[in-house]
Amino acid sequence: MNNAYEIAAATYLLIGIFLGTIGPAGKDIAKEVDRARGSPMTNAFMEREAPSEVKLFFFRITITLGFVLLWPFFIYGIMKEHNRSVALDKKLEDERAEGIWFHYMGGHGTITCKDCDHSEEVTSFIHGINSSSSGFQCQGCGKLSSIRAGGPGRANEYEESLECECGGTLKRDKVIFCPSCRSKNLSYQMQYIT
Repeated sequence: MNNAYEIAAATYLLIGIFLGTIGPAGKDIAKEVDRARGSPMTNAFMEREAPSEVKLFFFRITITLGFVLLWPFFIYGIMKEHNRSVALDKKLEDERAEGIWFHYMGGHGTITCKDCDHSEEVTSFIHGINSSSSGFQCQGCGKLSSIRAGGPGRANEYEESLECECGGTLKRDKVIFCPSCRSKNLSYQMQYIT
């Protein structure tokens, strides 16, 4: 009977050590240590010196030992966050594989079709103090447009003007396609960002 308790305790500790060092909790612990270390900018902003490596080592050991001893209480949340992160990464990877999206581009630049060499300037999103410009594409004719929204409290003003001259709908939540040949095989070269 004693042997069974010893085996159970050893198994419990081994699982905790595995999860707390090289498993998903180990990655979270490493992030927390890096966050405690801070960057030169955050340390200057907080008017503090970076913690010594010895303090960070003991911080890491304390968190890891705490996890090893109490891992059943933490593992559900850690695995849930890990699975959410993996699913989000997969979704983003799938979206990027489909083509260029306005929300992955920044600033103002040039879109070039890799199939027909059509090239056109486009604004994804730029802003000033009291206004912003967002890029849209007509889903009917493919025309790229920039719509300006003004000032505080008026950010969604443009929503009423999301109709193209051709009668098509202007969208920014769809994959951008070439206005000339409708290919999604495009490249984007940013010229400036604000």
